[in-house]
Amino acid sequence: MPPDSLTPVEYSDRDIRAAWAVHVLTASGVIVGMLGLHSVIQGDARGAIVWLVIALVLDGVDGPIARKLDVSKRIPMLDGNALDLIIDYFTCTIVPLAFLDRFNLLPDNTEPPIALIILAISALWMARTDQETADGWFRGFPAEWNVIIPTLYLIDANPWANLAICVVLCVLTLTRVQFPHPVSVRDLRVITLPSMVLWIGSMTWLAVAQRRIWVLQLIIAVSPLWTVWMVVRRNVPWRRVLGPGESP
Repeated sequence: MPPDSLTPVEYSDRDIRAAWAVHVLTASGVIVGMLGLHSVIQGDARGAIVWLVIALVLDGVDGPIARKLDVSKRIPMLDGNALDLIIDYFTCTIVPLAFLDRFNLLPDNTEPPIALIILAISALWMARTDQETADGWFRGFPAEWNVIIPTLYLIDANPWANLAICVVLCVLTLTRVQFPHPVSVRDLRVITLPSMVLWIGSMTWLAVAQRRIWVLQLIIAVSPLWTVWMVVRRNVPWRRVLGPGESP
């Protein structure tokens, strides 16, 4: 057996099985995404949103577990990051865009070109080698259409407003404008993380409730404003705007 195919001796069989379990957990995201796509095809918007949220949770927990267990060294022949990106492209871009088209969230005749643009630009973002900064910020909008598109649906936003938001986010995707990761970014995480949890939780509740609840609609409409503020705070050169000795 070639030396490079041997499992490192410092890891036990139990360690290897645990690492494989993490990869299986990551891979299960594509199954959840497929269930979401099936719901879209069946015209079940709220069911699709629930599946997208489950996929989002899986994506949020597998990375920290993989790093804690040092999975890349336990199973060196499998690239967990590549696996994660493949599944992210499916659950964060393809399924939400099917949702966008199926439930007519954009003005007439604009859905096909916008969907194609989002697919291409999101694929390019997934291939970026500079996706994250050393302190956990994403460079460019991180193609999180699985959160944006269900939110637009649940707040019943105007199709032209939806179009404007999609265009702006497309433009920002391949820029160096930085967006906060709710867990990795330590700056103001005490607000950023609860804000994201409240946003996703309210979105899930609305989907499960199968009816409009204005308080929850307000929450998912307002919660993104904190992220917008974080982006502005990170990227605007405040010293030039405010002058020496001042701070935002």
